[in-house]
Amino acid sequence: MSELLITNTEDEIIHKILDGEIALFEVLIRRYNSILYKIARSYDFDHETAKDLLQDTHIAAYQNLKNFEGRSSYKTWIAKIMVNKCLYKLSYGSGKYEVLHQIVDENSQPMFASKKQSTEANVLNRELSNILEKSLEKIPVHYRTVFILREAEGLSIAETAEMLNITPVNVKVRLNRAKTLLQKELEKYYSKAQLYDFNLIYCDSVVKNVFDAIQKSV
Repeated sequence: MSELLITNTEDEIIHKILDGEIALFEVLIRRYNSILYKIARSYDFDHETAKDLLQDTHIAAYQNLKNFEGRSSYKTWIAKIMVNKCLYKLSYGSGKYEVLHQIVDENSQPMFASKKQSTEANVLNRELSNILEKSLEKIPVHYRTVFILREAEGLSIAETAEMLNITPVNVKVRLNRAKTLLQKELEKYYSKAQLYDFNLIYCDSVVKNVFDAIQKSV
């Protein structure tokens, strides 16, 4: 599967999936689990509800893949599906909530592991991440979501605006407001990586559940 990530473009992978190579959909599931999970968490959904929304989003993407026209990136397209599902869940669902920093086993392996670090560095990063997450809990969700997409995921203003169906100007305003609401010292020391890490053990279960649902629909 790793060779596909290097030798095949995303458009080629999508075309192959549409031509019947359904197993390749795993590439797209694993590639975007992290950002989709962060989006769900930014809307205050707990870990289990976020996983359910993540799986539902992948299933919906697969079922509508033939309608993907490539006008925007697949990342933007599937993220918008997730945002819409989160908003629908907030309006009509009964999602459970939990504090944002209580999500995964600290000893489990991150899905996208970074370069090896010393124990001291890992502890420091964890502490900074916890401080950031606790601070983010205190700001309104529409500011928090923009902050996570721009700062944690590094998306462009245009991508963030398209995902959230707001103007680029609103993205800038919300991001600035989010930073203002966070503590000043946090702005200097927050960690842009490892926010709401979605762990490998959860990624594997999502892949399995999505493919189980796909097989039932085939």
